[in-house]
Amino acid sequence: MTHLTARQSAAFPTVAILRKGGPKTKREGKEIMGPDLNDRFRIDWLPGVDSTIKELFGAIYKSDQPHALHAMIAFPNVWQAWSTMNEAYWGSSRFAHADNERYQSLYNPFTWEPIIVRGEPFKPFIPGEILSFENKQGEVQAFKLRPTTRFDLFLPDLVGCFVTFQIKTRASGDLINLRRNLAAIQAAADALGQRTGAAGIPIIVSRREDTVQWHKAPGFTVPVKKWLIDIRPDSKSRWAQTFAERLAALALTTPLVVEEDPSDDSDLKDDDEGGTARPDSANEPHLPHAEEPDQSADPLMPQRSNHYSFFWVTIVPKLAEANKDIPAQTVKELAKEAMSETGNDAIKAYDLLRQKIEAGKLRT
Repeated sequence: MTHLTARQSAAFPTVAILRKGGPKTKREGKEIMGPDLNDRFRIDWLPGVDSTIKELFGAIYKSDQPHALHAMIAFPNVWQAWSTMNEAYWGSSRFAHADNERYQSLYNPFTWEPIIVRGEPFKPFIPGEILSFENKQGEVQAFKLRPTTRFDLFLPDLVGCFVTFQIKTRASGDLINLRRNLAAIQAAADALGQRTGAAGIPIIVSRREDTVQWHKAPGFTVPVKKWLIDIRPDSKSRWAQTFAERLAALALTTPLVVEEDPSDDSDLKDDDEGGTARPDSANEPHLPHAEEPDQSADPLMPQRSNHYSFFWVTIVPKLAEANKDIPAQTVKELAKEAMSETGNDAIKAYDLLRQKIEAGKLRT
């Protein structure tokens, strides 16, 4: 059975890989990894890329080692551009890769003999498993699959170039940080309720120094400074301003619903943290309590003006149930109008609904 990741099923052509280190160098005849670029990326162009794309990128960023990229997510869900696979390499050739459940492909790295192709035959993936193969000299070499994360970025500055730049990293710190970043962006997109989801959100891709805990030995961790890949919405973009405005509007129009009496500040009298409890004192100013409404005639009457939950959970459904010839949505709309006209006062809103009932607009 062929298993497709989200990224494999939807992606623009990839033209470059964003790498965290400099080019490989040779030392004593062996290739070694380049030094970490810390706060920068290296743009590693793939073979055959159109020269006009490189020229346009150079004209915008003035370097093949930019500090940050202005990008966008090209899909409604951020995870459509995300892929994490467990992989093993021999040189530059990948000979094994697996998802978190099973191997998708596995070859002998020295003879390239196929062992698993397109997920068949089935072999479960076991984290930490060691693969052993005998090389041409008869020596046994061990390999371990490491999680490799890829994330596709769309660069809107490259006008008319429908291509992607791919983040690729094997660092566990990057994996954790990117998951958090992307989950926050997706949550923000969902909160706005846009039909396009996360697509088109302007983001800044950069590197940020942070402290990660390295498990050096069982039960022993060491704090290590690392430059992690970081993705955040562009704070200067119109999207960020709209997001903040909509959240502020929601905060202003949505009443706070609590079960207890908001005037009861008993938590201020005893903080349970070693402080001295403040007893009720006769010297404290006496505040008159609002007169409680007479509820003997109407059991549906809210107890207090701020009982919004009682109003919506109890009163509105009972009115809808008692008026089966009127759509429930109409009852909800009338209730919403009543709340709006009375400034979200549950008692006044209920009285207003009763008046509409008596006027014949709604039967009970």
